[in-house]
Amino acid sequence: MRKTLLTVLTLTAALSFVPASFASAAPIAESPMSAAAYAPLYTESSWMTLRVPLAELGGRIPSDLALSTSGLPDGTSITLLGAAEDGSDAVLTVSVQRSDLATAVNANSLVKLTSGDTLLTSFNVPVVGVAYGD
Repeated sequence: MRKTLLTVLTLTAALSFVPASFASAAPIAESPMSAAAYAPLYTESSWMTLRVPLAELGGRIPSDLALSTSGLPDGTSITLLGAAEDGSDAVLTVSVQRSDLATAVNANSLVKLTSGDTLLTSFNVPVVGVAYGD
C-alpha cells in the first residue's frame, strides 16, 4: 500500500512540473484566422516564403493581394515581394527587415492578407532576429 501511494505521489509531482514550453500561447484573435502553423521568419531575409491555401484567398491569387502586419517591434517589417501558385497553395515570398540591428526581435506577428478592402485571411507568424552589437 505504501509503495503504491509513493508511486502515485511521485507521478503526480512529476506531471505537475510540465515545462513552460509545452504551454500553448493564445493566438491573436482576428477573423477569419487560418489554422495553419508557420515556421519563424528571420530578420534581414528576402528569401522567406509563406504557404497559404488558395481556398483562403478565394481560389486564386488576387492581382491586388496586399500583406499587412501588426505585433512587430517598431522598425521591423514584413514586405510581400511576390506570389505564385503551387498546386492548391499560394507561395508568398516575403522580405523581413528591421531598422536597428542592435535590438533583438522575438515577436508573434499577425499577418493579414487583403484584396482591396476585403480581408481574405489572417494568421500568426513568429518573427525572430538576433541583436548585433558593436
